[in-house]
Amino acid sequence: MSAIDPKQAEQEELVAEWLRATPGFFERYANLLNEIRLKHPHEDRAISLQERQMTLLRTQNQELNRRLSEMLHFGSRNDKTQQSLVAWLLRLMRANTKADVESAVTAGLAEVFEVESAQLLSPNAAFGPWIDTPLCGSAKELAAASVDLLATQVSIDPEWQSMVAIGLPLGKSIGTAQSPAVLLLASKDESRFTADMGAFYLRQIAELTAAALDRIQAYEPSTS
Repeated sequence: MSAIDPKQAEQEELVAEWLRATPGFFERYANLLNEIRLKHPHEDRAISLQERQMTLLRTQNQELNRRLSEMLHFGSRNDKTQQSLVAWLLRLMRANTKADVESAVTAGLAEVFEVESAQLLSPNAAFGPWIDTPLCGSAKELAAASVDLLATQVSIDPEWQSMVAIGLPLGKSIGTAQSPAVLLLASKDESRFTADMGAFYLRQIAELTAAALDRIQAYEPSTS
């Protein structure tokens, strides 16, 4: 929009104030609504004031419909995820051996999060920082940044686009000091795990998994 001189701006403001103070003006001169021409917001042509209002209303309605569709989609997805988590938790509670717990975690969480891979990595003291600050984001970037820690236990699939690695606080539920293990989730969808995503539910899952492993004494206590 090109700049206008102060005098014209003052005159336009007076006109605008008068129109706001005279709501019956366009009722008496309704034909002006069709005669006044405005620039189309998306096209290089002029349209009437009425058409401009209709265009704006259509745009607003489309945005509202989009937001409603998103809310319904995520609401349905959240319901499904919650049901899957309850089923996973029941399976975890029934697991009585290390193999059963590992199966419940890897197969169960792959289904809950609809990801290509869910793996448990053996305890390592270096995983400690990942308990409070999970690694989350691009699979290639995380793998490159943590190659020394991950390479010995997992082979990074080139098709993985996003990944999360969260430390499991082993020993916490039984009051012993142990090196943390890691839960690794990987997806072919680059938007599945992002650096700015919330980690609340992941931490809850990590604590439940660690408690299940503690219950069956899957790993020997260690201070290393």
